[in-house]
Amino acid sequence: MKGLFGYILCIGIAVLMAAMIDGTGGVLIAAILILALVISLAVTKYLSRKITVSIDCKHLLLAKGDIVEVNVKVEKHSRLPSPIIEIRLQSSPQLTPLNESGIRFSMLPNRMAQTVKISFKANYSGKSFIRVSGFETVDYLGISRNAIPTDAEKTSLDLKIMPNVPDTGTQLEVIRTATDNIGFDDSEEETSETAMGSTGTPGYEHRAYSPGDPLKKINWKLSSKRGIYMVRLDEKLSVTSQMFVLDMPMPGGENIFSCEKADVIIEGSLAMLSMLSQQGLETDYYYFNGKWKMMSVKTLGDVYLLAEALAGIEPYSTNDRLPDDALKTGMNICFTTITSCDTKLAAELLSYKNLAIVADESSGFTASAGNIWTCSKDFEFKRLN
Repeated sequence: MKGLFGYILCIGIAVLMAAMIDGTGGVLIAAILILALVISLAVTKYLSRKITVSIDCKHLLLAKGDIVEVNVKVEKHSRLPSPIIEIRLQSSPQLTPLNESGIRFSMLPNRMAQTVKISFKANYSGKSFIRVSGFETVDYLGISRNAIPTDAEKTSLDLKIMPNVPDTGTQLEVIRTATDNIGFDDSEEETSETAMGSTGTPGYEHRAYSPGDPLKKINWKLSSKRGIYMVRLDEKLSVTSQMFVLDMPMPGGENIFSCEKADVIIEGSLAMLSMLSQQGLETDYYYFNGKWKMMSVKTLGDVYLLAEALAGIEPYSTNDRLPDDALKTGMNICFTTITSCDTKLAAELLSYKNLAIVADESSGFTASAGNIWTCSKDFEFKRLN
């Protein structure tokens, strides 16, 4: 707009000069200005078909906090000097540009290609993208703009950002809740402290807890009676897997999906997996990535493999919600990104029995809704009472 205003002002001055000072000179200046505009528009239109753009980067798998440098390459297939080239990049909410996400430059006749770097920071985990949202040329006089079509394959990058695996130490209440669901029999009375008591009744052998003992072997019922932690010594225990489900649907209505809250839930589930795996507890983890998938997590190494798999996760349609396999066998713990404001989604989730729900501490759920746990930004788990 400023270029057009300046150009009109110059034409007006030339006309005023022709009328009041020198007719020939004023007309000549006006003619030169008009010819310059015609040439500028014509050359810009021609070069718009001779200029292409592409973007790339070295790494498509990132960790949170990583800086990714995007190379924006412009190629000019002509010896003419280019008009002003403007390029704008758009990124998903997980990424933020460190500086301006747009660039503006021109190319001299002897320069056939130019590469500019634009840096983005990975703030949140999940599937993300960077793409060219605007590619335009501005004529030499700065009057008109011309949008240039782009090739989607060359101007779009799909990236994956891995969530962190927080080290939260051991939270005994979380471990106890998990072990309540995985096949240990805590019904032994005090007489079952030995493998064969005086009555001849077989049972588990116990002793007092020592630092380093797996928490999965704590007999919580017996410990509460004795006032000290008692652990089982019998290795022949029948153990079944704990089951986790990551529930991350796209909210409906006026609710907006929050990458920050989703990050807390995703990393919270990994934090709990880390605690359980260090105690020798096995977990079947269900997550949606194009389709429902399950990974069996036994060791801390498996937790990191799962974190890499979750790098490509994104909110899914509510039509794909909750895996059939988990519904048939009964879910133990569901980590959800929804809030109490998502009334329909929340009601569906709360309708399942024997299900512990872990939500963000600002989700708005109350203890009256069921077995609800909250996860803070510091990954502290609290059960609502």
